[in-house]
Amino acid sequence: MQEFTAQRKGDTPDEVWFLEHEPVYTYGMKTNKDDIPENTQLPLLKSDRGGKITFHGPGQLVVYPLFDLRRRSIKPREFIYKFQDSIHRSLRDYQSNLTINNDDPGIYYENKKVVSFGLKITKKGTYHGASINISMDLAPWNEVTICGNDQTEAIDLRKLGCNNSFNEIRKSIRKSLSKRFK
Repeated sequence: MQEFTAQRKGDTPDEVWFLEHEPVYTYGMKTNKDDIPENTQLPLLKSDRGGKITFHGPGQLVVYPLFDLRRRSIKPREFIYKFQDSIHRSLRDYQSNLTINNDDPGIYYENKKVVSFGLKITKKGTYHGASINISMDLAPWNEVTICGNDQTEAIDLRKLGCNNSFNEIRKSIRKSLSKRFK
């Protein structure tokens, strides 16, 4: 992502990357040292994104929008709103009681976090993005203070009754992003 963004030219096409990570904790620039687990068996990687510590692993869809905001004539706040809203609109097809929380960026079912957002916006473009808990082992979330808030728990769409496939949800999000960012 960083290399792609650093090497962008004025005509470099925008891309959206969809992937799953091997189990790993990543932490952003605002992470408090007390929120980093001391004796974890999982890799721990520092990131240049916004946000605090989070977990990535199999069963979690990670969405990285690599966009040139200048070429699109979109201001950062507008991009963030559209990106979050696109994912929210997609996921409401699978669980209607999801809400966006701007104070603790993410998409929630009650006080349980389904989607984490952590973006990096530079003059050359955007990278990092969103992590959507679809059908994953939630145990590693118990080792960390989720995104710096000790009142937050993680949940996935499967536990909320969604039995749709990972690929179906990915296609839905791709379609929503394509509509929103024509």
